Amino acid sequence: MNTPQITFIWGAVLLFLLFYYLGTTIHRTKKIIGTVLTIGVSAFCIWAFAGLGIKKGIDLGGGSSFTVQLQPSIDDKGQPVPLSPAAVQQAIGILEKRLNPDGGKDLLTAPQGTDRILIQMPGVHPDEVGKIRETIQKVAHLEFRLVHPQGDSALAQMKATGQPVIGYTELPGKKDKEGKREVASYLVKSRADLEGEHVVQAWPALNPEGWVIHLKLDSAGSKTFADLTSAHIGENLAIIVDGEVLSAPTLRSAITGGNAEISGKFTQEEAQELASGLENPLKNPMKIIEESNVSAAFGEQTIQQGIQTGWVSTILVALFMLIYYRFAGLIALIGLVVCMLLVFGSMALFNFTLTMPGIAGIVLTIGMAVDANVLIYERLREEMVAGKTLGAALEAAFEKAFSAIFDANITTLFSAVILFYLATGLVKGFAVTLTVGIVGTMLGALIVTRVCFNWFIDANLLKKITVTHIIPNRTFDMLKWSKPFVIGSFGLAAVSLLVFPIKGKDSIGIDFRGGAITRFEVTAGKTVETESVENFLKESNIQGAFVQASSNATANLITVRSEYDDGTKVKELLESKYKGELSGGQTDRVGSIVGKELAIRSSIAYGLAMLAIFIYLVVFYEFAFAVAAIVALFHDCVIAIGLSVLFGQQLSVIHIGAILTVAGYSINDTIIVFDRIREMLRTHRGSIRDIMNEAISATLSRTLLTSLTVLMSMIVLYFFGGPSMKEFALPIIIGVVVGTYSSIYIASSLVLWYGRVTGRGLQRHALDDSDSSVKAPGAAA
Repeated sequence: MNTPQITFIWGAVLLFLLFYYLGTTIHRTKKIIGTVLTIGVSAFCIWAFAGLGIKKGIDLGGGSSFTVQLQPSIDDKGQPVPLSPAAVQQAIGILEKRLNPDGGKDLLTAPQGTDRILIQMPGVHPDEVGKIRETIQKVAHLEFRLVHPQGDSALAQMKATGQPVIGYTELPGKKDKEGKREVASYLVKSRADLEGEHVVQAWPALNPEGWVIHLKLDSAGSKTFADLTSAHIGENLAIIVDGEVLSAPTLRSAITGGNAEISGKFTQEEAQELASGLENPLKNPMKIIEESNVSAAFGEQTIQQGIQTGWVSTILVALFMLIYYRFAGLIALIGLVVCMLLVFGSMALFNFTLTMPGIAGIVLTIGMAVDANVLIYERLREEMVAGKTLGAALEAAFEKAFSAIFDANITTLFSAVILFYLATGLVKGFAVTLTVGIVGTMLGALIVTRVCFNWFIDANLLKKITVTHIIPNRTFDMLKWSKPFVIGSFGLAAVSLLVFPIKGKDSIGIDFRGGAITRFEVTAGKTVETESVENFLKESNIQGAFVQASSNATANLITVRSEYDDGTKVKELLESKYKGELSGGQTDRVGSIVGKELAIRSSIAYGLAMLAIFIYLVVFYEFAFAVAAIVALFHDCVIAIGLSVLFGQQLSVIHIGAILTVAGYSINDTIIVFDRIREMLRTHRGSIRDIMNEAISATLSRTLLTSLTVLMSMIVLYFFGGPSMKEFALPIIIGVVVGTYSSIYIASSLVLWYGRVTGRGLQRHALDDSDSSVKAPGAAA
C-alpha cells in the first residue's frame, strides 16, 4: 500500500472519529473516542514525520536561490513583445531542462507574479554558483544570417560614410578566453534567414579541428535550410548566438537532410554548455534581480541553534507550567506535545518546506497553545472557587473558555489564510505553519487535555486542582491608568514612526533598497574590530558599507552590507586582508524589486486580514470592539518595528515575519479580554467602567502568564540564536510587552471611550446606569 492510500484511509478514519466525538453527548463514549482520536492523530503524525521527513528550506539546509525577471523579446520591427503566461511557463520548462537535465536534483521553479520566476537549488556548493548564474541568463538565441556579399569592404565603407547599409546590420564577433575578438564585427542581414526554434537536437562532438556542435533541424527548418544554402553557394552564412557571431563559414554546397554544424574554437565545456542552450533556447532574456547563497554548514548551524534554543525555551515553558499549574500543567504539556506532533506531521505529509519564517509560525503556535490551556485553567480555578466539584468545574471551564479560544484562533486563521493566498514564499512559510498550528491548538486544548482530565477524574486519581496564585482574586481599577498610558503609548508610536525619516536609508535594509550582504566567522581566539573593517573598505573604494558584529552559539560573526555590485569584491578583499582571522565568507545579492514587492503584497494581505477581523468583531461583538482592536493592533506593530530600528536594526524581510507574529499575538490577547468584557456585559448591570474593570481583572492572570511564556521563548532566541534570530526576536519581544498592556490600557480604554461618547452599543442596559463623566480614554469616572 503506497503513501497516498495510507494517508487517505488514516485521514478518513480520523475525520470520522472527530465527527463522532463532536456529535456524541455520552460521557464514556466521548472519553473513549477522544482517546482513540488522540492516539490515532499522534501515531499518524509520527509515522508521517519519521517516514517522510521535512524538507528544509535553503535558509536552513543550504543552497542557492535566484529570482529572475523575464525581459520582453523584440519583434522584427524592433518593438518589445508583451510577456504572456505562456512565455513564463516556457521559460520555467527551459530552466528545468538546463539546470536539472537528468532530473536528479531537488530543483524548485515557480512563477512569481506576471514576469518573475523563483529558482531554488538546495545543496548547491558556493563554487557552482557562478556557472549556474551564467546558465540561467544564457538566452541561447540561435540565428543563421547571410553575410553581406562584399563583406569587410562594405562594412568599412559603412563606417567611413556613417551611412547604414539598407537591410544589413553590424554584429560583433566571438570573444576568446582573453576577451579579444578574432574578428571585430560582421555586416549581416538585419533579419534572420533561419531561427534556432527549428533545432530539435544539439550535441557537442570532437573533430580534428576541435570541438563543434552538431544540430538536427525539424522538417520545416530542414527545408528552409536546404533552400537557403542551395541558393547562396559561395556566400558566407553567419551563425549567431545571443547577438554574437560565432563563425561565418562559406557555403560550399547545399546542406540537406536537416543537419548543420557550428564551429568556433570551443573548449569542451563551452561546446557542452552551448549545445544545451541551443537545444533549450529561451524566447525571452532573463535578468537576475535577487540572489541568495547559503552554505550547508551555515544552514546546519542555524538548525542546531534553532534546536538548542527550542529545547531551552520549551524546558523553561514546561517548568513554568508545572510550577504554576502543577499536575494540570503536566496535562497541558501533553496537549502541547500532540499539537506539535500535528504541526510537524502535517508538514511532512503535505511536503511543506520548513524555513525560518516557518519557525516564526511555530513559535506563535506554542504561545497560542499555552494560552488556550491557561484560559481553561483560569476558568477552572474560578469555577472551583465558586464551590463546584472538580468534574462540574471542568465541564463549565471548557464550555466558558471555548468562545474565547475559538474567537482568538479564528481571527488569527483569517490572517494566515489571506497571507497564504496573497503573499509570496517567505510569508507563505509563516502562514502554513500557523494554519496547521491553529488546528493543533484547538485539538490539543479542547480534546486532548479534556480527555486526560476525564480519565483521571473518573478513576478517582484526581480530586482537586492546586494552582499557584500570583494575582489576588479581586477587582482592580485598571482603567484609572488609561489616560497616561494612552498619551504615553501613542507618543511612543509617533516616535517610532519618526525613526524612519530621521535615520533615512540607514533604517532600511538591503532587502528593500537592494544590495549585498556578506557574512564571515571570526576565527576562535581572534578579534576583528568593525571600525577597522569599515576603514579598510573605504580605503578600497567600497563606499557606504554597513558593518555589524554579532555572535551565535558557536562563533563571533562579522556582517557587511554593501551596494549590489560590491558584494563579491567585499568578500575577496576581506578574505585577503584578514586571512586567518575571517573565514566562511558567503555573499547574498538582493535586488530591491523583490523586497519592495514582498512588502507591498504583505501589506495588502495584512490590510485584508485586518478587514476580515474587523468585520468578524462587528458581527459577533460590537463596532466599538472592532475599531479598538484594529487601532491597538496597528499601534503595537508600529512600536515594535520602530523601536527595533531605533535600537540599531535595519528593516528587512525577516521583520515581516516578526511583525506578523506580533500581530497574531496582539489580536489574540485583545480578543481574550474582549470576550470576558462581552460576557460580563450580558450578565451584569451598573457602571460600564466597573464592569470592564472586573472583566480585565478576571483575565489579568491569564494575560500575564501567556505573555511570560512567549517572552521566555523569545528571550532565549535573542540571546542564544544567530544574527537572523536576533533580528526576528527583538521586535517580537517589544511587541509582546507592548501588546500586553495595550489590550488593557489602549483597546479597552478605546471601547469605554467610544461607548461613553456615542452612547451606542455596549449592552445598553449597562450604559443606562453608568457614570456619564468619562469624556476620554482613561478619564476618571
